[in-house]
Amino acid sequence: MGIIGEWLRRLGFLLRRRAMEDDLRREMEAHRAMMADPRGFGNTLRLRDEARDAWGWRWLETLAQDTRFAWRTLRRSPGFTLTAIITLAFGIGVNIGMLRVVNGLLLRPLYERPEQILEVYARSTTPDGGARGLSYPNYLDLREGTQTVFADLAASSFLFVGVDAGDGPRRAMALAVTANYFEVLGGRLALGRPFVPSEVRPGADARLAIISHRLWQQRGADPTIIGRPVRINGDPFTVVGVAAEGFTGTSIPGPEVWLPLGADDRLSARDSHELAVIGRVRADVPVENVGPALATSARRLEQAFPDANGGFTLTASPPSRLLFMPGSGSAITALLAILLMVMPAIVLLVACLNLADLLLARGHIRRQELAIRSSLGGGRWRITRQLLTEGMLLAFAGAAAGTVLSSWATDAVMASIRPVLPVALSLPALDIDWRVIAGTVGFSMAASLVFGAWPAWSLTSRAVVSDLKRHIGEEGRQPGGIRIGKALVVCQVALSLLLLATGGLFLMSAISAASAQPGFDLDGGVLAEVDASLAGYGETRGRQLQLALVDRLRAVPGVEAASIGSSFPFNGFGDSRLVAPASGADAQSRSVDAVFAVVGRDYARVLGLPLLTGRDFSDAEMLPGSAERVAIVDDALAQRLGVGTNAVGQLIQFLDEEASDAKQSLRVIGVVPTINHSLGNARPFPHVYVPLGQRYESAMTLHIRTSGTVAERTMLGTVGRVIRDVDPRAPVLRLTTWRDHLDTGIEVLMFRTGARVFSAFGVIALLLAVIGVYGVKSYVVSRRTREFGIRIATGAQPRALLWQVLREGSRTTAIGIGIGLLLAVGAGQFLQGMLYGVRSVEPLVLAGAPLILFAASLLASFIPAVRATRVDPTVALRSE
Repeated sequence: MGIIGEWLRRLGFLLRRRAMEDDLRREMEAHRAMMADPRGFGNTLRLRDEARDAWGWRWLETLAQDTRFAWRTLRRSPGFTLTAIITLAFGIGVNIGMLRVVNGLLLRPLYERPEQILEVYARSTTPDGGARGLSYPNYLDLREGTQTVFADLAASSFLFVGVDAGDGPRRAMALAVTANYFEVLGGRLALGRPFVPSEVRPGADARLAIISHRLWQQRGADPTIIGRPVRINGDPFTVVGVAAEGFTGTSIPGPEVWLPLGADDRLSARDSHELAVIGRVRADVPVENVGPALATSARRLEQAFPDANGGFTLTASPPSRLLFMPGSGSAITALLAILLMVMPAIVLLVACLNLADLLLARGHIRRQELAIRSSLGGGRWRITRQLLTEGMLLAFAGAAAGTVLSSWATDAVMASIRPVLPVALSLPALDIDWRVIAGTVGFSMAASLVFGAWPAWSLTSRAVVSDLKRHIGEEGRQPGGIRIGKALVVCQVALSLLLLATGGLFLMSAISAASAQPGFDLDGGVLAEVDASLAGYGETRGRQLQLALVDRLRAVPGVEAASIGSSFPFNGFGDSRLVAPASGADAQSRSVDAVFAVVGRDYARVLGLPLLTGRDFSDAEMLPGSAERVAIVDDALAQRLGVGTNAVGQLIQFLDEEASDAKQSLRVIGVVPTINHSLGNARPFPHVYVPLGQRYESAMTLHIRTSGTVAERTMLGTVGRVIRDVDPRAPVLRLTTWRDHLDTGIEVLMFRTGARVFSAFGVIALLLAVIGVYGVKSYVVSRRTREFGIRIATGAQPRALLWQVLREGSRTTAIGIGIGLLLAVGAGQFLQGMLYGVRSVEPLVLAGAPLILFAASLLASFIPAVRATRVDPTVALRSE
């Protein structure tokens, strides 16, 4: 503090010396002008004054004086200063932390000149307006036919791969891209080169890879990594490049690995619409011209290839940062950014109201000082500016402390999230850039104006003579300052209850999510996630491994049943298909979106789901080449297809054109109960199950149901040993119990993260509200010292004074709680879609949050109330 004061003193000295030198120089110039032309002396003086005002040195000198005086004033009140800085550190810190998250994930440009980048996709001309990607042949034709509007078009395909960075294989997100992908986005490589056209054509078996900067750092940041191998899906791929730090492509999160487009063998067909296409608009072409050009290309493609392109047109929009969905645009991103910043903004408002209370109380203590300064010639604006300078110093000190607090908090949150993510992703560093700096300055300026402007203006509006004559005891009859303080406390309590109730809703939602039941008993279940492709196995070897694992696990003592499936409830991922009756003119209109799963025999038995009607899959249907395509559906899908209990024997089809089994009929052989696949669904989602022999999936989950005599934890080790005995190369990505899978799943993680963040906001707001209540009650008690002393001297009981102070504080708190309850109900209605298992009007939250706030407010009022009962009458009567 002494160093800062000395620096301010020297700055003021330099400014005063410079101003004196300028004044002396101008006086000499004026003297010479007067000697040369006495009649022009008046104009010279006027020009001199205008020059001095334009130069602004006097304004800088005044600012330095205000800053020095504000520093000395705050240093003389360390308790107030420390309380104010801590209050603002929490208020501004949570905003800086959230701004870092929003900036890193939602605002900071991911590539060069983002206004020129558009995502091109196909949209259905039917009323549902569904969107899809493009096929590789369509991409080539479109790239050739739109050169008048696009400087270039690039394409990519999303896929999961197994990456072995030296510590065993793990699932990672990858993009298969065209050679110009990095050039179109302006993404520079930290090392190496991009792909070349001959390496990316479908069918080209180029075992090359560009790795993310994060993966490069995990491998030791070796500068000689170019040309070295990295194992992907069990095969060696030569590293030809390292992406620049922070580059994630067009979305958050980004891939760990970029592969040549030829690595994805799904892309050669005209009707395989798997590509996400992005284009950079030519600099000399308005963005409005892109739409007509795409419409022309869409008509040309439909005429040339009606089977693959009929019923779809081409359109473009800004790429989405968060969703792998064509056409999602930036609307969701903007809405999410606003929602994330609203709650910390309310915390900052509570902090500002708190500081306004403290400044009002402190200003009334300094009222005689302000009156004397006014009587000595200090104008109202001059004194107000001095008080605002004090507020500005507090705001920037709080912002500095809040920046440190936010850095610690955001780093801790990101460190806690990364280990539980189901796949390796590239997330941007939440660095402090110019947006965060500008936001910090803006928060500080706004905070200082909100909490400082009204107290400063109101404290300088009093009459000078009356303030000089008035005694402290007499000011107790002027309740204006007290009324303002109480009004500010009401606002604090209302906003704090809003945040506390919101945090309570998210907390209850996280508890409900952790205790959610998918529709079957979670006890006694073990799962093991195995991906045969990570060991480099193709379809034939992968099928053999899957069937061998199931057969061996069924023979393990203590295993009641075992099976295999491509998904498990609440894992955060799932495949879906549009299912419709195989016949009928209205098949398209009767289609139902259903979860699609490839399963083995006894899958329903392992989960404890009885067959409502029909039969299970047979051993023959576990092998490819079965004579008839079959499926099992759940009762929800049967009801929505309109077949109900007569589902067995009905023919259904998948309408998804990109599916390899599109529009091929399947006969329903059984119906099982519906299970809940995701926490995000308001009601259980329909399911359709196909046998293992009909479709191959390399990533599968072994499902094991143990008997009651074997503990789940014991079975985990047994299952791991069985897998190693069957094939030591089989990569086990996850081995856990069903209940632990739910507790540590990404969906529950999202609810828990929301509960932590919003509960933290509520606790901080509660703390600030308690400080505000304590400050106002302390100020009220100090102003009524003479009154309390007289009442005690005339026989009043201390207990009566105690209850009087507590009652007055309770009334203020009760009014704030009433307003806050209305706000909490409205917030619950707004947030209903983000909650799980919680009503918008939750009695436990609407009763518990006010009780917590009321109890904390009573505690804050108790200490000043006790102080009021201990007033010495002789001292109180002599006080001023």
